[in-house]
Amino acid sequence: MRYQSFLPGPELDEFVRNYTVIHFQFDNSVSIPVKQRSPKVEQKIVFYIKGSVCLAKADSGNIYTPPSVALFNHQLDRRSFQVTQEFFALVVYLKPGALYRLIRLPMTAFYPECCDAALFFGNEVRQVHEQLAETRGIPAMITIVEKFLLSKCKQVGTKSSVDVIAARVLSDPTSFSLDEMAHEACLGTRQFYRKFVERMGISPKFFSRLSRFNCAYQYKLLHPGVTWSSIAQEFSYTDYHHMEKEFKSFLGLTPGEWVKTELAAPERILKLR
Repeated sequence: MRYQSFLPGPELDEFVRNYTVIHFQFDNSVSIPVKQRSPKVEQKIVFYIKGSVCLAKADSGNIYTPPSVALFNHQLDRRSFQVTQEFFALVVYLKPGALYRLIRLPMTAFYPECCDAALFFGNEVRQVHEQLAETRGIPAMITIVEKFLLSKCKQVGTKSSVDVIAARVLSDPTSFSLDEMAHEACLGTRQFYRKFVERMGISPKFFSRLSRFNCAYQYKLLHPGVTWSSIAQEFSYTDYHHMEKEFKSFLGLTPGEWVKTELAAPERILKLR
């Protein structure tokens, strides 16, 4: 079993954050744990190689199963994931702006947030899926995916200054100033806002809030001995109560409640993370 990430080759560094391989295999006598997943700023291509997953929205309870190769836009609400006894997926996490460049469609028009990748890439993506299913070894699988991505990325436009700024906010979301971002991009504030929403699908402020929230709880998972008050200060929240309000807004749970939920995820029970 495996839950492991790999960096892209240099030719795809502009487009791909990482490739993540997820492989679970549970005994038939074992009850498969449900993974709760927080809202996240991430766009990705997922190849479901073995098994499948049922996704359920926490607010509505609506359940759906993604296609064998799926495009995902940002997840903006809490979800639960239920996988089959054996589950094998290769996830391509894209850098900000990469999905916009690949599919040539404003992210505001990308609805729902999950769709069949073949709608944009045709039967070629199904052939890639078939090759992956017949291939053994992670390096060989990544080579197949990179060959496909390189053929698509050569046809796209150049990266925008908006993409560069979004990538920086994703990694360091502690300070937010729309005016400063617009100035750095050499755009007026309204023009920057419009271009950001077109390329990312959400506003700069919401992008920053969601990125900061995820960074805060991931930091707690890595540093369990650090107090929540210290984490609130580290990530530039006004105080703990401000941070707690954000967690409840995104999850309906306090920071402590969410971390307990995260620690019950299948990959953590199996000690893969």
